[in-house]
Amino acid sequence: MKEYKYLSAQQREHFLEHGWVRIPNAIPKEHVELFSSNVWIRLGYDPEDKSTWKQEKVHMPRHRQIPTKDFAPIAWGAMCELLGGEDRVATHIDIAYTSGDSLICNFGSEYWENHDISPRDFDNWHVDGDWFTHFLDSPEQGLVVIQLYNDIIPRAGPTWIVEDGLSYVCKWLHDHPHGDDTKSLCRDPETGVPVDEIKACERFVELTGNAGDVFLCHPFMPHSASKNHLRIPRFITNPPVSLKEPFNYNRTNPEDYSLVELKTLQSLGVSSLPDWKITGERLGFTPRTRAGKDALIKSELARMKAHAEKTGGVVESMHLKSEVVV
Repeated sequence: MKEYKYLSAQQREHFLEHGWVRIPNAIPKEHVELFSSNVWIRLGYDPEDKSTWKQEKVHMPRHRQIPTKDFAPIAWGAMCELLGGEDRVATHIDIAYTSGDSLICNFGSEYWENHDISPRDFDNWHVDGDWFTHFLDSPEQGLVVIQLYNDIIPRAGPTWIVEDGLSYVCKWLHDHPHGDDTKSLCRDPETGVPVDEIKACERFVELTGNAGDVFLCHPFMPHSASKNHLRIPRFITNPPVSLKEPFNYNRTNPEDYSLVELKTLQSLGVSSLPDWKITGERLGFTPRTRAGKDALIKSELARMKAHAEKTGGVVESMHLKSEVVV
């Protein structure tokens, strides 16, 4: 029988029932502060003046990164247990096993202070992984990881998930072994309107919590950004985690299935998939969000340098050598 050090029996049962689990206090406070302390400098926004919040949502680039095992050891332990053990997790690609300061900011807008919207009508429902062709067994996206960098309460821009949408995505990928790039999984690629299956779902959940909490979701869990009606600035990150080998839905020993694999099989209503295999080619490509983040690097570096010149501080970024500005 497998031994679990980080996930309690209740958390494991919750994941198998709901497809996600919350890991409280998973990121040490000092690491939360490390990656969020200069967010306003990088943005060029005044935290006390909403008129300077030029964009409702900002996907910031990454300047610093730390292996998740060191950055958030509790979260890392839980991630490995969900995926069947640390020996199955890929560590040969930096982006796939590190946490970085690529904060995803949600500032809301004046319009949404006074208007409501049903989560069924969000235009951002999607499945993560915009850099590879998706298959039911794709190893590139082992989990959806959501790290919280401030306390997030209802109506203040939390990520939403739709639990019963998971079965829809699993079935779609099972029935399309040639693969998909996720555009057509949860919404119309032209209009952004959620597909009928998502609009018909019932189990919509707001992922609220405290700074340092981490949510670990099944890799096929449909999720969406929400409207920040309260305009309390919301900061999260969404680092990927990958596997060395594709998920295996036909293991000789049933006890060798990971919790993620078990949830996939459960969602399909089967105990194994002995005859299923991909028929398309595993392809990788440039993420659709890359251009936007690359465009922000130069402006963020300029603001960080200007601030360092005033304070005699240090500019830390993987995009240039750390330098002391005097």
